[in-house]
Amino acid sequence: MIRISKMADYGVLLLGHFAQHEQALTSSAELAETYHMPRAVVSHMLKEFGRAGLLESRRGLRGGYRLARPAAQITLLDVLNAIEGPVQLIECAAEPATTHCCYEDVCPSRSPMQAVHRRLMALLESISLAELMHVAPSPKPSSLPATP
Repeated sequence: MIRISKMADYGVLLLGHFAQHEQALTSSAELAETYHMPRAVVSHMLKEFGRAGLLESRRGLRGGYRLARPAAQITLLDVLNAIEGPVQLIECAAEPATTHCCYEDVCPSRSPMQAVHRRLMALLESISLAELMHVAPSPKPSSLPATP
């Protein structure tokens, strides 16, 4: 099953805050309090986002973090890579493959899985943080008319 981890989900939540307050500096303490998350977790994630070039920080009494570039230029793939490391469906899906498999010469699924991997990467790269923050809620299904 393909699943986004809880940490990646938290990462989207935290970066979403910055996307909604693009110019404001926000501290890890403020974020931890606002979202009821452990401060150590928030601090660690913010540092990872800084290393990945998604956030910039300012030290001092009025310091904090903010987006390093516009939310429209940050992709879901950027967020996942910063938190989880490179997204990869199966070990041999990345191109070029980073591991050797004993079935490599006879594997019928390697090429199709690489194609799925490329499409998934393209999808994740096409979804911006700005888009994630402006997704309209799904309309509620209308109730069925009463039968006479």
